[in-house]
Amino acid sequence: MHTSIRIYKSKIEKLDTDVLQKIETEFVQILRTVAGFHAYRIIDSGNYSIATISFFETEQGANESIEKSQKWVHSNLAHLVDGPPTQFTGQQVFSEVV
Repeated sequence: MHTSIRIYKSKIEKLDTDVLQKIETEFVQILRTVAGFHAYRIIDSGNYSIATISFFETEQGANESIEKSQKWVHSNLAHLVDGPPTQFTGQQVFSEVV
């Protein structure tokens, strides 16, 4: 399993329901087209920062998600983010789910 993590500095304190709805109905649908997609999570600190985590079967899928994310955020949410995100991908080496 490979993971892509992006951490954004936001121009708004907390994501509102309209933005979350747009992410769910538009961006997540794009991620679903990436081979090996498993899951997508958003963590909103409520303190002008947001992290997203995407899970894929392959490194290629995780890297593709970064490319698609950059394009989509630039086209749809650029007015809400303060510069490019800190981002990285890597192989998941441990996981526990209860």
